[in-house]
Amino acid sequence: MNLKFRAKDYTSEDSFESAEYEYFGSETEGWEIKRNGQEYLHLGPGYIPLKTISCGVCSTDIDRRFLPFPLPQIIGHEVLAEGLGADQGKQFVVEINDTFEARGDKVPDAFCREGIPTHSPERRVLGIDRLPGGFGPYILAPIHAAISLEGVSSKAAVLMEPFAAALQAILASPPKPGDHVAVLGPRRLGSLILAALASYRKTNNSDFRITAITRHDHLVTLSKAMGADEVVDLRKTEIPALKNKFDIVYDTTSTTSGFESALKIAKREVHLKTTNGQIMAGLAHLTELVVDELSILPYSESNTLFHWKKENRKNKNIFLFNGVSETIKGNLKKQFNVFEGSAEEAEGILNSPKFSDRVPRFDLVIVSSPEELSLAIRPNPAHENSLVRPRGAILVDTSNQNNWSDDVGLVKQFFVDGKEIHSSRCGDFHMAISLLRDNPEITNALETNLISHRFSSDQLEEAYATAKDPSSVKVVVDFK
Repeated sequence: MNLKFRAKDYTSEDSFESAEYEYFGSETEGWEIKRNGQEYLHLGPGYIPLKTISCGVCSTDIDRRFLPFPLPQIIGHEVLAEGLGADQGKQFVVEINDTFEARGDKVPDAFCREGIPTHSPERRVLGIDRLPGGFGPYILAPIHAAISLEGVSSKAAVLMEPFAAALQAILASPPKPGDHVAVLGPRRLGSLILAALASYRKTNNSDFRITAITRHDHLVTLSKAMGADEVVDLRKTEIPALKNKFDIVYDTTSTTSGFESALKIAKREVHLKTTNGQIMAGLAHLTELVVDELSILPYSESNTLFHWKKENRKNKNIFLFNGVSETIKGNLKKQFNVFEGSAEEAEGILNSPKFSDRVPRFDLVIVSSPEELSLAIRPNPAHENSLVRPRGAILVDTSNQNNWSDDVGLVKQFFVDGKEIHSSRCGDFHMAISLLRDNPEITNALETNLISHRFSSDQLEEAYATAKDPSSVKVVVDFK
């Protein structure tokens, strides 16, 4: 098959430029992608061509220039598409991760074998990392990432990717009975988290209270429609009045001030769902933290046993930075395989034969300063690999007061108080579809309230600009 078309690439200048693309190949033989007549990307077997029906504009799209992936690129990853050839007429939603498992490769890598295929360093990401996205008229989707749409309307389907991501936050940080949880910044993703919380609560017959926190009239109304029990208007109630009020705060603001507010008002946990690629509250690489779905926890013996609730594994290999206290080192050596040193030495260990037959990451990393925390997430500017396994944890030792300057005092106190930061990224489409089928009133709320603007594909720049405006909620680009 040969597909030739023009599309608008997103550039590092936060603008768009027209480019000519050509896809030629097949699912069994692989694909060649050319851009303006030049080789752009080679894909092996396991991809099917789809025709874009519509694509939502995400906060990640708006901040795309800050992410560590090459530009220019056709961006857009919230895709509803139609099949071609034998699949003509069928509609699909598309999971964004291009992995060994998604392509149906017979030989998986260590990350697939470990049950975390979406974290393989070899993955590409639709509309984010190399693989052309949904703001073009055609995409190439890994065969198992294209999920047939059944039982959910097309109006709700274009929201499937962000709704699945929202649901992932709830699964990673589920409320406990009697909890009072808050969604900070209930706009695009925040509104979906409200909907995911409401549907999760009903499906699981759970007992917790949901509050939305905003400062915009239209979001007050939207939050109630999406499932919030109450709304706090920050024009009337200031953040200090909410200190330690909420058991879990799901931060979707993507701002430094929002993250700092979340740290102040959380009683037990902040779930960081989206960031802006910049230093926040004195902490670097929080965007990468979310990409890897890592957690940051205060050091305790119980936290050395941390793993995601839906995973069944035990921590074995732990790395300690040099600044960690001798008491902690002594305690850990009784239970785990303990490695010590600098970030450079840690990378050397991960590249040694000791990790040749497993995911080349430590199960946990223990740090004693913000600088070590940054290095645990991204130790080397030459690559995007963390020292700790995806969905693992970084434990913070705050015993050395000299390691924590005044500009990170808020973060230090947060961990001294025993509080935790968790994060999550993409979600399970099948689970999201099932939840929406079980909760038609939530599906109706999504269709009725969340899409605030629709534009045709030749209005992409206008759609993108509108999505930046705080008065918009979800902007969708439609293809004829």
